[in-house]
Amino acid sequence: MEKSELLKTLEAVHAELADWKNVDDETRQQLATLTDDIRRLSQGDEAASAEDLGPVGAQVQDLILRFETDHPQLTTALNQVAAALANLGI
Repeated sequence: MEKSELLKTLEAVHAELADWKNVDDETRQQLATLTDDIRRLSQGDEAASAEDLGPVGAQVQDLILRFETDHPQLTTALNQVAAALANLGI
């Protein structure tokens, strides 16, 4: 998955979450932070590094665990994000 596709997938996840009334603010904030971190890493922001931005992969895995039972489509998208991050070395 290319960086641009990765960001599109994340935006699709955001859009899907926006339609759900039962998603708590903490989860929405976690996804927003994750998206910002990935965007900075994928754009090669010199001020951003994996160490500076925390465990991005762990953030994705946490979201996968939250949604895997009730929202399988979202889990699939997040698994694609995790695989893309691994392919990008993030």
